[in-house]
Amino acid sequence: PSLEKADMWDSGKVLSEQSLHTAYDGEPLESSHTYFWKVRYWDKDDKPSPFSRTARFDTGLFLQEEWKGEWISGENLFRKEFSVQKNIVRARAFICGLGYYELRINGKKAGDHVLDPGYTTYDRRVLYATYDVTNLLTQGQNAVGVILGKGWSEIRLLMLQINVELEGGELLSLVTDSTWKTAQGPLVSDSIYNGEVYDARKELPGWDRPGFDDTDWNPIETGFKPRGKLSSQMLPPIKIMDTLLPREIIQPENGVYVFDFGQNFSGWAELTVSGPRGAEVRMRFAEILYENGMINQENLRSAKAQDVYILKGDETEKYEPRFTYHGFRYVELTGFPGVPNPNTIKGKLVHSSVHQMGNFSCSKSVLNKLQDLIIWGQKTNLHSLPTDCCQRDERMGWMGDAHLTAESALMNFDMGAFYTKFITDIQDAQDKKGTITDTVPFIWGQRPADPAWGTAYPLLCWYIYRYYGDKRILEQHYEGLKKYVGFLRSEAKNNILEHSHYGDWVALEDTPGSLVSSFFYYYDVLLLKNIADVLEKKKDARSYQDLAGRIKKAFNENYYDPETRNYGTGSHTSNVLPLFLDMVPEKNRGGVLHNLRKSILYKNNTHLTTGIMGTKYLMEVLSNTGSSSLAYDLSVQTTYPSWGYMIENGATTLWELWQNKTGPGMNSHNHPMFGSVGAWLYKVLAGIRQKQDSAGFKHILIRPEIVRDLRFASGTIYTPMGPITSSWTRSDRHIELKIHIPVNSDAEVFIPKLKLENTILKESGNRIYAQGKFLTGVPGINKVEELDDFMHIEIGSGWYHFELITE
Repeated sequence: PSLEKADMWDSGKVLSEQSLHTAYDGEPLESSHTYFWKVRYWDKDDKPSPFSRTARFDTGLFLQEEWKGEWISGENLFRKEFSVQKNIVRARAFICGLGYYELRINGKKAGDHVLDPGYTTYDRRVLYATYDVTNLLTQGQNAVGVILGKGWSEIRLLMLQINVELEGGELLSLVTDSTWKTAQGPLVSDSIYNGEVYDARKELPGWDRPGFDDTDWNPIETGFKPRGKLSSQMLPPIKIMDTLLPREIIQPENGVYVFDFGQNFSGWAELTVSGPRGAEVRMRFAEILYENGMINQENLRSAKAQDVYILKGDETEKYEPRFTYHGFRYVELTGFPGVPNPNTIKGKLVHSSVHQMGNFSCSKSVLNKLQDLIIWGQKTNLHSLPTDCCQRDERMGWMGDAHLTAESALMNFDMGAFYTKFITDIQDAQDKKGTITDTVPFIWGQRPADPAWGTAYPLLCWYIYRYYGDKRILEQHYEGLKKYVGFLRSEAKNNILEHSHYGDWVALEDTPGSLVSSFFYYYDVLLLKNIADVLEKKKDARSYQDLAGRIKKAFNENYYDPETRNYGTGSHTSNVLPLFLDMVPEKNRGGVLHNLRKSILYKNNTHLTTGIMGTKYLMEVLSNTGSSSLAYDLSVQTTYPSWGYMIENGATTLWELWQNKTGPGMNSHNHPMFGSVGAWLYKVLAGIRQKQDSAGFKHILIRPEIVRDLRFASGTIYTPMGPITSSWTRSDRHIELKIHIPVNSDAEVFIPKLKLENTILKESGNRIYAQGKFLTGVPGINKVEELDDFMHIEIGSGWYHFELITE
């Protein structure tokens, strides 16, 4: 088709201040088609830009009836040959293999996905992927092979359809049906937790190529199928994202070699080996070591975390697993014939292929390291859902962990499609009563979810709307959110929720579970009120506003002690939670804040005691109430309990506990839930925020906090409007602030004066404020005023370089 003229839709010039979310309004799209698009814009002088480069997208199968084949089951290898008599114009493969699959055509792997498809509640939804396999097929005889692993499925199941368009317009389809054959391959066993056993002696050379003799293969079985509907996989697939080399190899015992990669990560090891046929090489994975240098797997609980490779006797053999993954820093190698070298084992970093978009750095090394730990912990726990950990016998989509880390993850990575899928997972887990579950898909935990965990449903919807500005996520889930809040309302007694499984999990001070649950009940209702406002459901908004008022009143009556001026037990979390949502009456606010600061400073010697719920909100509460310096002191603390304590003790990802535990039990060393502080680094130290009435970063607030000994801080986040940067440095009498505001956004900027007097403010060398007056004429600067502690500036889009100096 011609790519110069639109044949489906031409929007024409869209007159709007919105750069985003112009909805497609053309001819209906068709299944299994390729479409091309391009875009241009008009500048402030009404001059059009050139068109962008042509981009493309493919559609999947829109209707269940378009699937022509049937589900088949069998052993772990499946094959089928078919003939193509004409030139191939275009071919697409649509595949779902449960638990995991690898699609091979004519001896080659299709695509670069691993651990596919993404995990879902199979009774409600199973995901299929689409591949362009035009270049893998050939005119003549073709062979299609599929390897299936167990993954999270109880039974191996395969659905495949390859649609081929031939020269002349003829169409043909290869589908899974009773004519396929199956056999057991060299993969003896596979388990997400326990690893793989691979016997290379049992390999079947050529099994995925035409002409292979499959006479001895078995017929497949039909009749088994998942209850969930087939849905297109719309999130970034899991991929091998990088290769890591070992930093050190030690030999703690004869025949035992331990490879240290210097970094805790998720994935597996690639083994290169030469040796006699039948030799058995074992790789065991761990996060930590014993003092004698042997690996310590006690904190993995029942997960064996090992891969076994049995050699076939070739000159050089390579192996890496397909259907398992591990969380590890160390690999123990035993049974290796000979002496290994640094190329014997390479680490493969594996996670959902979200790309890092944001970055933060500053003059304080402990905070740069903290950001590094957060990044590594977040990305290595993205495996088609946000997992709690990546190493032990768990790796679940715990909803509390998900919402606590989401704000930071959105700033660090491109998370829109990933979280949209996870929110759909939550919707799939909801029952008719409105209840949702602690983990999604539901394996561990409780139904109904702990209210502090269930808040993931409304809060993730709200985060996605606020970050990307797309109301559709709110529209799609509004009824489900209403059902969930309706369930909470039915459980509440006098507007208080007593139900609590976990409360402020892994805290060092006790906080009443019902206080935590009731706080999140109030939060849920506030969120739903805000969502109703956005969707212009005025009656609902008034109803939820009224309910929120009643919950707030009951919360204060039940948990505030006027004698001690504390909430609950007076723990940090007891006081932080109501402060965060402005639940504290103005007359009581000063006393509660005083007690919180006093407890941090004096009772706990500038340490926090919060669990995961309190930690998320503590830093922001302190900064929002004039105590950014105290929050900073907590962030750079290096003695127990603190993030710096983890760093001082060798952490390369954040721990599950503030304590450095290494024995059996609940003590993961890669658990991102305490990484909620990452949002504070961007919002407070770099100063990048969004105005309360904004979505999609249309209206931006730049307000860095310049505290203590911090000499510079810089942050960049990538939003749908474009990148936002805030980067400041200071000396004794000079502050510089460099800012980028994307096109079609505006910003308010607050530059701390730090007690500078007789100030002059410059932008790119031009004075814009001097002798108490705003000096007009600099493009993009709409307003400058001097406040008691800040210079306040209103700007449009563009790059700015502000300098605040003393005259």
